[in-house]
Amino acid sequence: MQRLKTALRGYFKKDVLLFLGLGLSCGAPLNLLAKTLSIWTRELGIDLKTIGLFSLVLLPYSLRFLWAPLVDRLNLPILSRLGRKKAWGVLFQVGLMISFIQISFLNPVSSVQALFVWCFIASFFAASQDIVVDALRIDTLTDEQLKEGSALYQFGYRMGLLITGAGVIALSTYLPWGVCYFLSTGLVLLGLLCLFFIKEPHSVSQPMSFRTGVLAPFLDFMKHHHWLLLIVFIILYKVCNAVLGRMADPFYLSNGFSKNEIALVSGTIGPWITMLGVIAGGFLMVRLDYYKSLLLLGCFEIFTSFAFALLAFVGPSLGLFFAVIVFDNIIGGMGGAVFVAFLSSLCSKNYSATQYALLSSLTMFSVSVLASQSGVLAESLGWEAFFILTGFLMLPALGLLFFLMKGNVNVVR
Repeated sequence: MQRLKTALRGYFKKDVLLFLGLGLSCGAPLNLLAKTLSIWTRELGIDLKTIGLFSLVLLPYSLRFLWAPLVDRLNLPILSRLGRKKAWGVLFQVGLMISFIQISFLNPVSSVQALFVWCFIASFFAASQDIVVDALRIDTLTDEQLKEGSALYQFGYRMGLLITGAGVIALSTYLPWGVCYFLSTGLVLLGLLCLFFIKEPHSVSQPMSFRTGVLAPFLDFMKHHHWLLLIVFIILYKVCNAVLGRMADPFYLSNGFSKNEIALVSGTIGPWITMLGVIAGGFLMVRLDYYKSLLLLGCFEIFTSFAFALLAFVGPSLGLFFAVIVFDNIIGGMGGAVFVAFLSSLCSKNYSATQYALLSSLTMFSVSVLASQSGVLAESLGWEAFFILTGFLMLPALGLLFFLMKGNVNVVR
């Protein structure tokens, strides 16, 4: 009990708690630019081809590592009195709020091109905001605080997704869409207020060049023991979850569950269970180190895949569906918190923005590229065999992880 109280106390330290608000600010834009935007535009009668093209507005999230070195190296005039990275954060968050205010006044039917442009601009500022917040989490928190801070950030991020996803969609039945988008800027404003209370370490401005901005962060990362294996592990660890996740909703429908059942269990209960899992992941990291936590949760990911295979075999059992969703979401929440903290721990404070942006881009590779063939696999194998295969996809990552643990590879170089 005393250990639990000590662990809980860590979440209420000011330096850690600030990342809850920053997580809300970072999570909020994603659904406003994706799921919620698709529903808004479709409700107004915009054709599916155009709605599909709007997925391109999220491109800055995949390319943010290209301008991350600026955050690490360059000072902004006047604003840099706040701190180099805080200055960039203020610029990005103000730009993000202005972008969403502009979007809130647009009519998508008559201004579809303007809507695309402003959504792309908002995406740029949102992805750039992530660069700053990720870097500040690494720079300002101690090794122990990083675990709680990463868990609270993930909790806030997922809460932001929930508010601007299901929350805004529900609110749109009572208020115009533009008003809903305008009100959503309040979450970014909360992040801006939290940013002012962050105590950023002083850093000296350095000349910007290819060597200092791109080559130096990569060479610094190579100081890790078995750094190349670490990169391969980062890519492989999310493959199982990404491949399964891409086919989850189509599977629910194919397995005979109604839309109402899917919305209740997966869409409403699932996100709350995930957020509980995020906090549980923080407790797990306090008890175990990063590698043991990742190994344990990786094994549970395999069991999750097998649980989906069992659900496919049994058919539309609502009780089993609920149990599988609860298990999947709590393990997913725990895994997300641990993985974010793990990536953060690998980054040097001298190159935090660039290194984290690069590492997080590697995880997006597995999600966007390796999971792109999930539909082909599901069609050719059938649901039971498909889910069993997704479980086996975790084995290469666990094999690498076991080797890294056995070789005493840790985050300290």
